[in-house]
Amino acid sequence: MARITITVDGKAAGLPDGCVPGLQLAVDRTNAADKTALTLLDWLALHLKELAIQDGLVAAVTQLQQQQQADAQAALDTAVKAARDQLLAALDTPE
Repeated sequence: MARITITVDGKAAGLPDGCVPGLQLAVDRTNAADKTALTLLDWLALHLKELAIQDGLVAAVTQLQQQQQADAQAALDTAVKAARDQLLAALDTPE
């Protein structure tokens, strides 16, 4: 009998006991990296939720990157215009 059993819509599937040590190593690495204390069950639930939102997250990251690039371009354009205006104004200033 599998140690980890997942039930969806009344149907159960199990993961063999041999999966647990490898999964626990992944949990331990995640906990160390994120300074968390997730149990194996909490870690599995979190990762299943992350799989469920994966497409939405990819779309959100893409939108954020595009907005950041647009903002950076606008800031650069403003800085270039200011430098241009300053240099042009300096031409009209007597020495």
